[in-house]
Amino acid sequence: MNKEMTKKELFFASATVISIFCLGQIPGSIDAALSKISEYFHLDSATGLYVTTVASITSVLFGIVVGIIAGRKITFKKLIYLAAALEIVTAIAPFFTDSFPVILVLRALFGVGFGAMQSLENIVATLTIPEDRRASVLGLGNFFGFGINCLLQFVGGLLADIRWNYVFLNHILLLIPFVVLLICCPDIQPAQESAAEASAEETKSARRFSSNTVLMWIMMLVVGILIAPLLIGCSFLSERIDPSATVAGIVAVCFSVGCMVGGLLFSKLFRKLQKKSLPFFLLLMAVGSLGCALTRNIVVLCVLIFVAGIGFSTGLACSMMVVGLSCSPAQITLASSVLMALYNLGMFLSSPFESLVGRITGDALYWPLYIGTAVFLAFALLFLLRSPIPSLPEGER
Repeated sequence: MNKEMTKKELFFASATVISIFCLGQIPGSIDAALSKISEYFHLDSATGLYVTTVASITSVLFGIVVGIIAGRKITFKKLIYLAAALEIVTAIAPFFTDSFPVILVLRALFGVGFGAMQSLENIVATLTIPEDRRASVLGLGNFFGFGINCLLQFVGGLLADIRWNYVFLNHILLLIPFVVLLICCPDIQPAQESAAEASAEETKSARRFSSNTVLMWIMMLVVGILIAPLLIGCSFLSERIDPSATVAGIVAVCFSVGCMVGGLLFSKLFRKLQKKSLPFFLLLMAVGSLGCALTRNIVVLCVLIFVAGIGFSTGLACSMMVVGLSCSPAQITLASSVLMALYNLGMFLSSPFESLVGRITGDALYWPLYIGTAVFLAFALLFLLRSPIPSLPEGER
């Protein structure tokens, strides 16, 4: 992780990390066809959502498993290849069946591969990319990851208009990052702490995760719960202003584009803002969330969704940086896996959260956004007073 790298080694490592992001940032790849799938199988909308949520459940469970087995029970390179192959095969396979139970099984297996790849994003970046280059690579990973998700959503919508099951063919595009992995993926060695260099007390302390890491875990769980009402609710928000499905699609794309732009800006913002980075990114999410709840203009809504996307993308990358800088080498694999698993768990818990808020307030659309705004601001204030970002790498100052 700290050895001098040649330009070729850095390029291969960066291409590997970016490809893993492309395979790990595609949770909404079939969302455009959910209604058509439900219609074909004569399902109510809640049952039809299982096509997506079953993958979320298995991604949470297996994301933790990755942190336990990666580099120990199985080499990183072999795990990356197996997870990527499983993800792509099970993503395309539902095209060939007319059985809804079989589709659910395949989607559950897809979640295993997807969860593994998402957990590996920060792990591989931390183990292969020097600290002074890591922010740039994480930013590019988010840019390309959210970009391919946006492309899959668009292509999936076009294919679903031909026939419901054609949407699964959009995952053929994932063969591109898979081929890049086959060509570029280096032999990744697990980080080891030298027992000879550590005192007994230091060794004991190394088993405990830092408070900064735990704070990032908590934050990403909460962010997963509170960002989902904006992601899922944007079509309903736009419908209150303009009933056009095309307009709703444009609004949804604005969030993905914001995430892509955030990926490009992250490295520069992180270097400029340093310990104030995370409060700023959370402030962007708060502004976007509150503004989307208050506006009744579709153009303003698009701008605010875009701003929220920048905040979310940069905040996600920043949380990965904090974990990478706060953990000991032996902790990074499990810590990064837990980070993404908790985020996915938060996304899964968002529906019960919205339902609960709806029962209490009578409004399950706007009130979750108000609550999200307050919580994002509270986290921003906390991190402004107590920055979780440790001493920055020389190249990031």
